[in-house]
Amino acid sequence: MEELKNRILSHLERKYTLQPMPVPEDLKEIKRFLGMFRLNMYNWCFEKVRKVSMMRCTVRVPQLDIFAIEIYPEPDYDLPLLAIDFSCMKKKSFVYMNFIPLSNERTYQDKYISRLQPIYERYTLAPQKKAKEWMRPYLTDYTVYAMPENSLLDKACACAWDYFSCYLDMLDAAEKITDPDYRSTIKSASLTYCDQLSEKDGSRKMLGRFTGMEKANRIFREIIR
Repeated sequence: MEELKNRILSHLERKYTLQPMPVPEDLKEIKRFLGMFRLNMYNWCFEKVRKVSMMRCTVRVPQLDIFAIEIYPEPDYDLPLLAIDFSCMKKKSFVYMNFIPLSNERTYQDKYISRLQPIYERYTLAPQKKAKEWMRPYLTDYTVYAMPENSLLDKACACAWDYFSCYLDMLDAAEKITDPDYRSTIKSASLTYCDQLSEKDGSRKMLGRFTGMEKANRIFREIIR
């Protein structure tokens, strides 16, 4: 996961002027149990993007290696949000990749979501995993939500890179919203998703086993949101 994280970060640094965003010192790096658990959190912003949030987490026992990145556009743009999440265990990995839609209108889906079809069909990661109820309104025909064997990790990383690259192409081409009512609708949809993530994402409980629930909740509310 470190290789994928470094590749994505290096590409962002070459392509954009990243501005570091403050992360509370007690949440920036957390170590527990004589190095058995380590968590690092990073936030940046750049043109058209209000926040890039990145997580790296490793647990030695039980074996767990996590990389996650979320990109939240400024509300001046109606782009979907980007989420890529790998949780790699001893034999299998949970893999999640999604362009999180801010509208269910057909024109929106055609403009942003349907362009993932050839990438999704190229990789076809399986088996698919059932998503939590709160997430279902944000899933599309091309959401990857799977639990493949680790023998497919290279394939999954290649898929993640293609999703990421496709997203940046959309970001570069994005134009500002000119309708103030539509802008307000998009901003509200984005913040509603962030609130849902902060309040209902099940990985908080896993994280809380190592950091304590207070810090786990703060990570979702203060850093990831």
